[in-house]
Amino acid sequence: MKPTHQWNQTWSNTTVDCLVELGVKHACISPGSRNSALTHAFTSHKKIKSFSHIDERSGGFFALGIANASQTPVVLICTSGTAVANYLPAIIEASMSRIPIIILSADRPEYLTNTGANQTIQQKHFFGYHVRWFADVGLPKNNQQSLIDLLEKSVNISTGNAQPPGPIHLNFPFEEPLLGNEIDKTTFTIKQSKKEHPKIEYPCLLKSNKALIVAGRLSNKSEFNSIIKLSEQLNAPIFADVLSQLRFNTVHPNIISNYHHFLKKQTINPDIIFRFGQKPVSKILNQKLDKWKPFTYLVDNFGHFNDDCPNVIKQSITEFTNSFQENSIIKSDQKWVDLIRNLESNVKKSIQNYDHSFYEGDIAQICVQSLTSDDQLILGNSMPIRDVDMFCDNSNNNIHTYCNRGASGIDGVVSTALGIASTNQDVHSLLLIGDLSFYHDMNGLLSAKRYGINCTIVVVNNNGGGIFSFLPHTDLHIETYPEFWTTSHGLEFEHIAKLYDCTYSKVGSKEELEYLLFDKTKCGIHIIEVIVNMENNVKTHHEISQHIQNNLK
Repeated sequence: MKPTHQWNQTWSNTTVDCLVELGVKHACISPGSRNSALTHAFTSHKKIKSFSHIDERSGGFFALGIANASQTPVVLICTSGTAVANYLPAIIEASMSRIPIIILSADRPEYLTNTGANQTIQQKHFFGYHVRWFADVGLPKNNQQSLIDLLEKSVNISTGNAQPPGPIHLNFPFEEPLLGNEIDKTTFTIKQSKKEHPKIEYPCLLKSNKALIVAGRLSNKSEFNSIIKLSEQLNAPIFADVLSQLRFNTVHPNIISNYHHFLKKQTINPDIIFRFGQKPVSKILNQKLDKWKPFTYLVDNFGHFNDDCPNVIKQSITEFTNSFQENSIIKSDQKWVDLIRNLESNVKKSIQNYDHSFYEGDIAQICVQSLTSDDQLILGNSMPIRDVDMFCDNSNNNIHTYCNRGASGIDGVVSTALGIASTNQDVHSLLLIGDLSFYHDMNGLLSAKRYGINCTIVVVNNNGGGIFSFLPHTDLHIETYPEFWTTSHGLEFEHIAKLYDCTYSKVGSKEELEYLLFDKTKCGIHIIEVIVNMENNVKTHHEISQHIQNNLK
């Protein structure tokens, strides 16, 4: 009878061989004992690029970044016990953002659960609602086909066969001894199932004079031209979110960037709206979309997913735009288009012509302007993504934008950015992040040191959670506000840069930041700490907003 460690290795070798055949190319692995057979199998495979992550939490977000940039599933491997729990924040984000992740958690045998055995917890269904599917693989046995069937099903579900892509969880119990010297060869055949194509459905559409397109978060740049062509046919403006991949791609008169500002003051009344992608960043636009629900159509390949739009067209964007262009009778009035274009122009001029002190909107603009075609821009949540969305105009630079916007957390952003940067070292990657978010994930910098990843990290240091300074209840003058809302930290980030062998610079002006960002000769990680006064920043935001509204009267 085959020894236990050989069964463990056969099981693990079959797993990696099968996943490679199904298109997996990357694995993020955290050290441990119980996952030894899986770790050995993946790190020995020539067609898998494996990354070692001491911290599972950082490894989960790093894998998220790779999967987001490559749009292919990435494997996460960890040992048993609380190790798997550290993946939860990244898995929540993967689920909400439709990013394929395959978790392989090693486990103690089931007969040890609830016995007081060391490092043994209940790992079945650990991620609950946040994974598309879970299966307990069971102890290795002489039936590789059952394992192959599970793996094939996992990849199909993770990559979006019949539901939105997302994470899946496979739990691998192993008995001791865990690893030996013998390595079994595996042979098998995979018959991949074909993806289901959704049935084409057409909405019942009437003639329209005021059509509007809203492009939210999109990951696929190939759909850019389809949306542009549809807007030309409909004569419809496009409200292009900063994550839509349309904002920074090509200049087009129909692409509108400054809607957040003029929607505060101006009443516009579209009579039909086509939405593409997930909901936009702008809170004002989302409030308007709530009012416009009755005549809004969401085009989504998988129908409803974390969205309350009542009218859904279950097609891919390309399928819909191609079929719609053949059958449409909608054509917007030119006065409608001119109105939106004039509002866009007035806001743009107001921002450009207002004399102001250095603030976070300037940082966002300089970061975007420093990038060239094919560069990657990763945005932190809270104020960085909002500043880019509010103050950066449509441009010809073909920049790919990313943000963990599924759950909009500030955790794991550094690791995600480095995962994204690792997928293409031939282009420049820039992360714009707040100081609290940087603090949350500074241990993610270790992966950059280990694997020679290049990325510029601009840390906006306003000594706390700047976004909380914009909340209405700041006027209540709560005594504990600095400690429990803005959470001032007083940290000096130069020490963090030294700890991880990063290049470090500190700036406090527009000119200094421009000088550093337009110099792209540095390799490795360059941390640029930008010092901003929180009170002055809030004051300047309000002044510019008021100046814009005055010019829109």
